[in-house]
Amino acid sequence: MKDYKAIFEKVESILISVGSANLSAEKFRANLDEFKHLEGKAFSDADYYWILVYVVFYAGFRAATVNAKLNLIRQYFPDYKTVAGYDETKSDEILSDPKMIRNRRKVQACIENAKVFKSIFSEYGSFQAYIDSFSPTASFENLMLLKEELEYRFKGLGRITTYHVLTDIGLPVLKPDRVICRIFQRLGLIESDEQLLKTVIQGRKFAQATGHPIRYVDIVFVAYGQVKSQEFGLANGICLEQSPLCSICGVTDYCNYFAQNIAHPKVYSKTSVPFS
Repeated sequence: MKDYKAIFEKVESILISVGSANLSAEKFRANLDEFKHLEGKAFSDADYYWILVYVVFYAGFRAATVNAKLNLIRQYFPDYKTVAGYDETKSDEILSDPKMIRNRRKVQACIENAKVFKSIFSEYGSFQAYIDSFSPTASFENLMLLKEELEYRFKGLGRITTYHVLTDIGLPVLKPDRVICRIFQRLGLIESDEQLLKTVIQGRKFAQATGHPIRYVDIVFVAYGQVKSQEFGLANGICLEQSPLCSICGVTDYCNYFAQNIAHPKVYSKTSVPFS
């Protein structure tokens, strides 16, 4: 059985050590601790719609690309009431802006989602009331029902990105993206990056073992494996897809990748060289 608490504490410790070399320790901790206070946070209807917008734009795109455009995206999609009234002419205007991410499917998804959002508001009085109708914190089953509902009703939300929405509205799941799946697979917690639900469950085990909110668990692992995390002073992460920094990683004792490729690399004979 994996020692979730020990693994997380070592990952967190190395992350803080590396990040603090480029940021002041106070600034680093402040940026990191921000993610400890999202569960239970109150969200307005405007907040909820904005989350639905930026998640759609982040899906399948490099984070740095979207980050550079967020202010402009928000100008075009300020609130669901305004956007629900957009027509094809407005859509074409957005897509003609050379500074904008000109992806028609994403733009159309945000417009259609504003209309869905408006209908939910008409029925429930607020998006929060709609979320609460599922009692998502009462059981994991309820949480997964909400996940399925959001994925069904809103365009541009898929198997992974719907988890992104749930994570960012403070519900107890992490986003099983390629970074977290890679780390969890190397740690032997999952067998494949297709095991999204198992990845989420493993993330919840880290939260239970450490007492940290799962959003904090999520951001620590993401920063640990992401190519670049400027807010944490990291020019490069540690558990990278290519050339991971195993020499400074604190969890090599638990890592299948390290055991197979670094500690005991495979040696092939001339007659058994793999085609890859």
